Amino acid sequence: MTYKPELLTDARCIVGEGPIWDNANGRLIMTDIQGKRMRTIRWSDGSIEDRILKEQTGFFLLTASGEVLGGAESGIYRISDGAFERVNKPFVLEGTRFNDGKVGPDGRAYVGTFSRDSSAAFYRMDADGMMEKLFGGVGNSNGLDWSPDGRTLYYNDTPTKRTDAFDFCDGRLSHRREVFRYEGGNPDGMTIDTDGNLWTAVWGSGEVLHIDPRRGKVIDKITLPVSQVACCAFAGKDMKTLVITTAAHGVHLRDEPLAGAVFAVRTEAEGMLPNRMDLDGGSK
Repeated sequence: MTYKPELLTDARCIVGEGPIWDNANGRLIMTDIQGKRMRTIRWSDGSIEDRILKEQTGFFLLTASGEVLGGAESGIYRISDGAFERVNKPFVLEGTRFNDGKVGPDGRAYVGTFSRDSSAAFYRMDADGMMEKLFGGVGNSNGLDWSPDGRTLYYNDTPTKRTDAFDFCDGRLSHRREVFRYEGGNPDGMTIDTDGNLWTAVWGSGEVLHIDPRRGKVIDKITLPVSQVACCAFAGKDMKTLVITTAAHGVHLRDEPLAGAVFAVRTEAEGMLPNRMDLDGGSK
């Protein structure tokens, strides 16, 4: 089908990432990583609220009690009006900072880091804040999401130019295999729909690819008026609006005047609400 991306907001980000739909409050939350900002977009009127953060933050997670957690440079933090409080227990962080993560169907957080020499890693954080390394040798831990039945985790390590799948059971990953390989760009943020198809933002290509991971085939694509497409997530009451974040980093605005803007595309697909983490010690 022919998609028509529309501006959700032209308020620019240096690197707009990690959009997540907060259905309880009717808002989209996202990060500007290099701008050290948490941006909230009110769905009803498009109004924006920015909050400056103390560290570069790659993603946000929602908790069952309504709190927001952020994956930052040195750990996972609870973000509230008056605090930036670490929630993870002490661990050895491999990589430069956290880059992407989501709450799994089991209510635990699955989070990965970034490096320039494949020294980053992918972790699980349990409800008590304990961190367990699931695998290493990661370049840039990026898009991830679970199949609708919760039995498969799809995952992008950007420098590999592929999406991999793992069998997922009781917080463990096994049987890693390639399900799709990208050409003409690098896989970045990713989400899944209720049909089990992936939507991947492809950095450098100006596209979001709609992929059937079981067949390893592209179903369709969305073309954006910018090249650095960073992440995507479903949002809205019916979960049929795909929100796409982009970056102005490394781009001449005279060539791409909308670089760093956020776009919205109506689709026939329906996304799934993000899982929420039941974090021990959260506000009740």
